[in-house]
Amino acid sequence: MYTAIVTLFLSAVFLAIIAFRTASSRHEKLSPLISINFHFTRACNYKCEFCFHTAKSSGTPPIDTAKQGLRSLAMEGMRKINFAGGEPFLQPEYLGELCRFCKQDLHLESVSIISNGSKIQRRWLEQYGKYLDILGISCDSFDESTNVKIGRGKGQHVKKLKEIRAICDELSIKFKLNTVVCSYNWHEDMNPSIQELKPFR
Repeated sequence: MYTAIVTLFLSAVFLAIIAFRTASSRHEKLSPLISINFHFTRACNYKCEFCFHTAKSSGTPPIDTAKQGLRSLAMEGMRKINFAGGEPFLQPEYLGELCRFCKQDLHLESVSIISNGSKIQRRWLEQYGKYLDILGISCDSFDESTNVKIGRGKGQHVKKLKEIRAICDELSIKFKLNTVVCSYNWHEDMNPSIQELKPFR
């Protein structure tokens, strides 16, 4: 299993680079690989009905393998990295070390994370926040009963969201919101709550 994960991850990275180089040779004006989304896990503790990333058994590449792949991408022009899942905070130390590596070793201009927020702890943000530029939290409703119907937690999602927003403000981490419009929330006016939170995006 370990060998298979390493092989698959590195193969995906190098195939992406080869495809990019091939395209570059045909199109002189092709942009470099500036921004990358790294879904290092598909495991998640939420069960949102609309989510397409539902695998629960996929593996995560070893940290050294992940760093090798990220370094290769940086050499091809990557300047921004976004860590996603699944839920990336199910592996907080792994995530933190990758954030540190990308900011401190690779000197990327932007390191960001997309999370459902449920597993984020203040101590993690205090330790690794200096390597993080943007923290995006998914929020599809400010009505907890709607969040429960969607599968986003058990009634504490909005409270946790506001706690994270306050910590981000404290630590000078840019805070953003991600929303999926669906049959449960299309009628909801989220403007007052969004204005209260003041996300940068």
